[in-house]
Amino acid sequence: MAKKTGESCLAIMIKMTLLITIMTIIGFGAVYMAYNKLNDFFNRGGTIVVPDFRGKHLVEVMKMKPEGLEIVRRDEKFDPKLPKDHVIAQFPEPHTVVKPGKQIFLSVSLGIQKVIVPDLVGNAIREVEVALLNAQLNTGNRAYVFSADVPPDRVVGQSPMPSEEYGINKNVDLLISLGVKPETLPLPNLTGVSLETAKSRLKTWGFNLGKVFSTTDKGRARFRIISTSPAPYSHLRKGDTVNILISSGNDKGSATPDDLKLFEIYDGFATAKADMSGFKALTPMQKAPIPQVAPVTPQNTAIINTANTPVSPTTNHTTAANTPLDAVNTPPPLISPKSPSGLTMAIPEKEISYMMPDGFMPKELKIIHITESGRKQIYSAAHKPLDLVNVKVPFVPNTKVQIYINDVPIEELKID
Repeated sequence: MAKKTGESCLAIMIKMTLLITIMTIIGFGAVYMAYNKLNDFFNRGGTIVVPDFRGKHLVEVMKMKPEGLEIVRRDEKFDPKLPKDHVIAQFPEPHTVVKPGKQIFLSVSLGIQKVIVPDLVGNAIREVEVALLNAQLNTGNRAYVFSADVPPDRVVGQSPMPSEEYGINKNVDLLISLGVKPETLPLPNLTGVSLETAKSRLKTWGFNLGKVFSTTDKGRARFRIISTSPAPYSHLRKGDTVNILISSGNDKGSATPDDLKLFEIYDGFATAKADMSGFKALTPMQKAPIPQVAPVTPQNTAIINTANTPVSPTTNHTTAANTPLDAVNTPPPLISPKSPSGLTMAIPEKEISYMMPDGFMPKELKIIHITESGRKQIYSAAHKPLDLVNVKVPFVPNTKVQIYINDVPIEELKID
């Protein structure tokens, strides 16, 4: 009985020994194989730095892609900043270190989302705004033009044209009708003519005579025109009314201060207040034997006697009538108002600059000079967008200029 039990234990021990040996061999083999696999994985082909593909076209991406990387287009979407087929984003990020065989996922632009521009010609402004809103577009610059075919406040033209593909939320510029252009004529300058002559001319030109005002003007004979309202050279339609201011000589006249505000009461600043300090009055004249240059003030203002009366031999002044232009070493004044003493004073000028607003149509620029004596238009012309306009303005202290674009006041500048 004992012998049989001993044989069973020996057999069990042998079997266990064989089993352990086999398992040990298998374990070592598995570790060896795993080690080799991991070693191959971590040491195969080195590493690669991912380039920056953002903003590049897909063709350029494929040219600059390092060998061993795989490019995958992950998604596509509209982008207002990048054209079609350009990379918006990437994963992994640029300059990331990866192993060969790594996939680089790209987000690619479909370009700007486009819509169809609606036809706006002939529509009223309110209708245009609604149509652009529905088309996911915005109202851009507006320009105005007279049109015999399109009623006022309706669209004459547009940019871009109808049915064009255009970027979403972009601006559409509009050309808007002012209606039929009224037939206008410039009002000629009537300053200095008689009242009867002015009435005759106004009738001939198709204008109506309005109110006639009078005021003191010792420099003009009675019933001579001092100014008109509207001002000379204003564009008027036939049948418009023109008010007239005439001289009453030494009499007081009928015009009140409020009435005078209607007129540009000067002929080249005839009534503008001037600082006459430093100027000498001219005496009744005798003929000067040798023409001499008129004295010049520190402000480069020349004193010229235009009354054609002789100068005293004790003075060195010359007359405008007997002095050749090349004998005067200062340029002749462009505007020469008369002072109360009868002298003529040159008004210095100051240059102002103005840049025309942006757009796609020329606009009319007007510049009005405003003094204590009234308003005077000193410039009027059409200019293209972004033109830089330089205009010389009479330099009269404490005055200002107003700038108009298409008869709309834009800016006011002081002349200091």
